Amino acid sequence: MRWAHGAAVLICMAAVTTSACGVKRAIPVAVPPRILEAKTAGLDELLDLLRSRSESIVSLAANSLRITFTSGTLESGRLEEYRSAPGYLLVSRPARLRLNVQNPVTKTTILDMLSVGDDFAIWYPRENKFFTGRNSVKEFASDEDTQADRFTARPAHLLEALLPQPLPVDDPEMRVALEERRDSEAKYYVLSLFREKGGRVLEPVRRVWIERSQLVPAKEEWFTPDGAQAGTVSCSRFAAVGGVMLPLSIVLERPADGYSIDLEVKEWKINPDLPAAAFTMEPPAGARRVVLREKGAGKAGSWKTW
Repeated sequence: MRWAHGAAVLICMAAVTTSACGVKRAIPVAVPPRILEAKTAGLDELLDLLRSRSESIVSLAANSLRITFTSGTLESGRLEEYRSAPGYLLVSRPARLRLNVQNPVTKTTILDMLSVGDDFAIWYPRENKFFTGRNSVKEFASDEDTQADRFTARPAHLLEALLPQPLPVDDPEMRVALEERRDSEAKYYVLSLFREKGGRVLEPVRRVWIERSQLVPAKEEWFTPDGAQAGTVSCSRFAAVGGVMLPLSIVLERPADGYSIDLEVKEWKINPDLPAAAFTMEPPAGARRVVLREKGAGKAGSWKTW
């Protein structure tokens, strides 16, 4: 009788699992197009792609964009987002940038920023102050402005995000690794660059995420020597401009510096002939000049004349 009872239970379980009311069923899932259209490439092809992309972009101009600036850190529990504003942007190799931010209503300048090499200048019309400093300075101080430490953003960070650079794999100290990743929308090739630190230790330098359906760099990360994330740029809404796929949406995050910049570009012009005058700036009449120096370095010495 026990055997008969056990056999009956097994028969019932088999009937349930094979019936329409069983515990297993097939669920149709829509596969995102970017996953279906993922292309295949090897390490050398990806390195050549980044090199070619870098060489193809000498200068960029966006005559119409919107910029949103957010300051603060998640750890502080407080973020301050400044109102999105229109403006224009010019960038040129090797290291020149001009960013003008305008009042959304009057179209007058609310911030004009120039960066050439390590030197930068910012005119802030609201206070009629003309700031000068160096991108390489870690923390600012000033004899003329007691709030100089508020300057955590560096024009060089934005320039680094906008002008793509190849991975310096020919450097004997550098090592590169390739892996594959995916999320719910796309597949990626991830190129990670490391520097030999001595012995068996490697320190991270950069990481580039290449979206595989278009083979475009969708994300890039930079690291400090101790492995902390120095910055991240995420790119989306790519459009073909002069044979190069350029992002119309760019988000730069600098967690260690406590700020992020969101750029929405209407249209790019690639490799325009930008005159030298576009990258010069003189203090407006009556503007108070404020020199931003390295904190703890004493009074400012000689600085570039703009």
